[in-house]
Amino acid sequence: MLKTDDLFKILQQLTLEVAIDQSVVATALVELTGPDPAIWIVRATGGRISLAAVGLAEETDLTVTTSSEVAIAIFEKTLNPMVAFMTGKLKIKGDLAKVALIKQLLTSSNFHLHS
Repeated sequence: MLKTDDLFKILQQLTLEVAIDQSVVATALVELTGPDPAIWIVRATGGRISLAAVGLAEETDLTVTTSSEVAIAIFEKTLNPMVAFMTGKLKIKGDLAKVALIKQLLTSSNFHLHS
């Protein structure tokens, strides 16, 4: 089973391959709870996305909170992010217009999960 450390490494590699709209400037805190917790900062600037593991974060535009299991299920495409949000399994606070930052990273067509 995929762990959050593995997911972080995959997403960090994926950020090198994903190009986004140059006009998007955002910082998001991603907090994964549960048995395999993690806190990450996702930044978008200059047409690129970066991902960093952190303790407590700086000021952000957006905070995404979910369990590590839900995050992995979304990433593996076994759970639709909208369904997770609508059922309260995924919580988002802040500038909802910047949710595209996270969505673009997780749904990149360049991503291929290797078991």
